[in-house]
Amino acid sequence: MRTPELKLRRAWAELRFHAYALRVLLRPVIGLAVVWVLGALAHHFFGAAPGAALPTWSEAFFVSYNLLFLEHIAPLPAHPAGVAIQYLQPLFGVFLLAEGVIKLGLTVFRKEDHQETWMEILATSTRDHILLCGLGSVGFRVLEELAGLGEQVFAIETDPDGPFVERARQAGAHVYIGDARSENALETLHIAGAKAVIVCTDDDLANLEVAMDVREARKDVPIVLRLFDQRLARKVQASLGFQVTVSTSQLAAPLFAAAALDPAVVGAHRLGEQVLVVLRGELGEGSPIVGARISELVGAHRLTVVAHRSGEEPWQPQPSAAIKLTAGDTVEVMFPRERLEEVKALFAAQGV
Repeated sequence: MRTPELKLRRAWAELRFHAYALRVLLRPVIGLAVVWVLGALAHHFFGAAPGAALPTWSEAFFVSYNLLFLEHIAPLPAHPAGVAIQYLQPLFGVFLLAEGVIKLGLTVFRKEDHQETWMEILATSTRDHILLCGLGSVGFRVLEELAGLGEQVFAIETDPDGPFVERARQAGAHVYIGDARSENALETLHIAGAKAVIVCTDDDLANLEVAMDVREARKDVPIVLRLFDQRLARKVQASLGFQVTVSTSQLAAPLFAAAALDPAVVGAHRLGEQVLVVLRGELGEGSPIVGARISELVGAHRLTVVAHRSGEEPWQPQPSAAIKLTAGDTVEVMFPRERLEEVKALFAAQGV
């Protein structure tokens, strides 16, 4: 989302929250009105100065109004009740005014004390945001990637003292402290307007429960679900119809195994029963592919070229098919794991 639009939506949310904050003044204002009226009544009947007539209603209300703000504009009445009002009414006025100012200040400047309202206002003022449930190590890394893509993220975390909570806020996420399984969490974060939900706590059952709650609230929103149990992941994807179901152990295992066999393996991906690996190799002088073009790697050698770098220049993802390879170039290629030794042979003695 563009920065000017983000700023505009944030300003609109702030304005709506300030309007909500003004509601805390309702009780003090009503209290002031009651004290004003009661003071006017007392002054009208008991506010006559020694030797003077009783104040009119207009005078009584005016004197009562001034007493609320510590302004004594009339002499002390002769009646003891009138004297008591002169001393007590300013105390009530100061107390009620201070209560209103303090409450308003605490509401506006300490949004964490009104987290649910602030988050609801902010979420409903945002368009196409992403809900991220869980701010552990995996959740935070996901958040960093989303922030890098310019996405607006609302994260839910149960532990207010979690190690990634403040770092998530610094990365631009809006962090809601609470349980994603609670009745109000999804509504508070405006699930109706979210464009995707990522559930990645370290509890399979909690993740599954949250995902089912999300599906009940929205039938069409994409769900990315983190599950450790591979069999459960496959069953959930097949039976519940979630668009993406991820088993972290299933993702990590091929990479660990391939990297153990060769340190040049920098990535792995399971496609059904087949494992594809990403190999990073530097072309030496004796490489049979020195002088070849990227198109030959794709066609003749049946490799998917992920990226290319010449010397110390920046990496070029999805490089042009016309690029001619020279000694010293570094190439990342993807292929089935079974071809690892064959592909390594394409890189010269200096290579991988």
